[in-house]
Amino acid sequence: MARTEERTAADSTATCRYTFDPSKRTEARLQTTWECPHEPYGDSDYCPFHMSRDERTSNDVSGEDIVERLKRNLESEDVRANEYVGADLPHLSLTYQDISGGNNHALNFQHADIDGFDITNGHLEQGLNLRGATVGALKFEGATVGGALEADRISVEGTFSAYEATFREDVSFADASFHGEVNCDETTFRDDTSFENVTFHAPAHFRNVETTGTSHVLDDHISFGGATFRDDASFRQATFQYVTFTDVAFHAESDFEHVEFEGDSQFGGVVFDRMADFDEAKFHDDACFENARFNAVAEFRGVEFNGGSRTTSDDVTFESAQFEDEADFKLARFRFADFKDATFDAEFNLDRAVFDARADCHRIDVAGRANFEATEFRDGVAFDEGAFAGDVEAVEAEFHGDADFVGVTFRSRARFTEARFREDASFRGATFEDDAVFRGAIFEGEAKHLEENACFDEVTFDALADFETASFTNGSFRDVTFDAECNFRGAEFLDAVRFRVDGTGRGDTYVDLSGATLAGGSIVVTAGNVVIYDLTKATLGDLQLESETSEHELLDHFRFCLTDFDRFDFSDHHASLERNDWNLHDFVGDETSGRYDVEMSNEVVEETYRKAQDSADAVGDTPAMREFEFKRYFYNRRKNIDIVLHEYSIDAWTRAKKASSVGLNFFMQFTCGYGNRLPRIAALTFLLPALFGLFYVLGGPLETGAGVVWEASAPATTLFDGLYYSYISFSTIGYGDIGPVGWAAKILAASQGMLNGLFFTLLTFTLFKRVLGGS
Repeated sequence: MARTEERTAADSTATCRYTFDPSKRTEARLQTTWECPHEPYGDSDYCPFHMSRDERTSNDVSGEDIVERLKRNLESEDVRANEYVGADLPHLSLTYQDISGGNNHALNFQHADIDGFDITNGHLEQGLNLRGATVGALKFEGATVGGALEADRISVEGTFSAYEATFREDVSFADASFHGEVNCDETTFRDDTSFENVTFHAPAHFRNVETTGTSHVLDDHISFGGATFRDDASFRQATFQYVTFTDVAFHAESDFEHVEFEGDSQFGGVVFDRMADFDEAKFHDDACFENARFNAVAEFRGVEFNGGSRTTSDDVTFESAQFEDEADFKLARFRFADFKDATFDAEFNLDRAVFDARADCHRIDVAGRANFEATEFRDGVAFDEGAFAGDVEAVEAEFHGDADFVGVTFRSRARFTEARFREDASFRGATFEDDAVFRGAIFEGEAKHLEENACFDEVTFDALADFETASFTNGSFRDVTFDAECNFRGAEFLDAVRFRVDGTGRGDTYVDLSGATLAGGSIVVTAGNVVIYDLTKATLGDLQLESETSEHELLDHFRFCLTDFDRFDFSDHHASLERNDWNLHDFVGDETSGRYDVEMSNEVVEETYRKAQDSADAVGDTPAMREFEFKRYFYNRRKNIDIVLHEYSIDAWTRAKKASSVGLNFFMQFTCGYGNRLPRIAALTFLLPALFGLFYVLGGPLETGAGVVWEASAPATTLFDGLYYSYISFSTIGYGDIGPVGWAAKILAASQGMLNGLFFTLLTFTLFKRVLGGS
């Protein structure tokens, strides 16, 4: 080993001539030149501790002699007897020794060169100072060190073993360098301990280590801050109080499985070049991984972040952390968790993780798959302004508090199938560049600071938007853009929904609300490309349909097919319906596209108008009720015509009955509009006799006592008498002053009596419907 001591040229004195000048050692902690207090050996100018090795050999000074002399010095009451600064020593073995000297001064081996120091199973009551020393091997296995161990800047060339050792006071290895394997398994550090800026060149083991510490003003009881682990590091099943690994560099694997962090733990700025394993670890107080970098797999399976309740708001923070490989938090448990500005270059796995308090994931960037399957957020969670480049799997995830996805970009498929949002959920301004699947999701929260408990305002769906069988209390889709399929089949809006679909997308937009329930709210039709709302078999409650500007009638944007109108109010749309001849089932879409579940057959259209009629009747909208009834019977006739002409499975009798039904239907439409055209039946009732009167004056078989018009000297009188006869025959008065002469006139007169009953009955029926307002 290289020597660093200085020798004087003076004559021999009573003390060793060795001095240590700290001005020539920049790393030395000494403030002034140190002079050796020990007696020279024999004729030498130096004590045995500062002799050169050759000089010790020539003077027959063995390693055992040095140890014996060291033991005698321990018994001395001289306060400087234990100082060996800069010594060049052989292997010092103090195994199984109980060393409690005559003074309390530490053994001082600062800047010494020692082949080895072994206190295995021994007891050293004094402290030990190895600052700046170079030691071949350092062993404390099973030992107890009662005083402080100061070993800053020590260089341990061989192994360092403190297996099952106990250090009762402060231990400091700051800036040390361990070139051999370090074994601190089951070691107990009862006071503050520092491995700050240490370099571990070989594997380092701190398994089952216990650190308690007594400091109440420092943030840690054991510190590895700034340390470098060039080989594997294991802390498995260790127990830490307050510990810091700030700015540590792990160049090989690090193992923290089942570690108990009972106080604050600091991992800020730490770098893990290879796998970081924290499986089943427990953090009972605050944990910080701010700006940490995980260059390989980060394993946090089953970890518990219980957090403290002192002054910090985050029980665990990964703010601005970087995960370049998989970040696995499967089955982990969190309280307040902060992932703000964290980046994930591979999978981010929170499968079945539980967040007992708020989770802050502002602006996270996930390049790989994000797995939130069955993840439970028991308080609010914020992912606003984040970006997910890989698939997002949030199947059966539960959000008990507010869920904030405002401004998030989903570049791959996002699946929230059967997810449950118990409070407000906002995706305002989000972009889904691939499929967005919310099939069976439940949005059941009560609106608080938001108007809606499910907000998708200003969202852009570039691909499939699938909300099939989803359930909403209040949902909002204002200024939303659907550039592909939009599926709300069987969805429920139990309170209200607000649709205002942006029609400026890539083409016409089709919003599939087949079988959906819309209890209230509004749908606003905007300008631009056509937006079609398919309400096949849907249920509409107090829903407002509005139009801003459109080249089509408002209701033409809606496909009403077998739609249940649950007290839906048509009164706001009378003007539009009147302009469209009350055609409810017509819309601007292409019926032949094949995208619709139910074909608009005459039977289906009839049933659609029946449902609309019943709804209008229920809310007292008589005008709409009458018009829908007219449409219903009209399509009933068309249905029966199809059966008569094209149904070959029925027998002749059934076909005849259907044909008669068609005839009666046509008669009812022509005469009184199925009881809904009072002016028509009134006109027919009072003008039909005039037609018969014209026949009565034609003569021949139609001749009556009124005469023939072109044979009469007064044709006008003859025409009047013919009309008079027709009206009294129609009204069945029959004064007898004029009677039928020709056989045809007799038949017409008899027919008029029969028509009187029929037409007056229809008039009375239509009049009563108009007065009573019923069907």
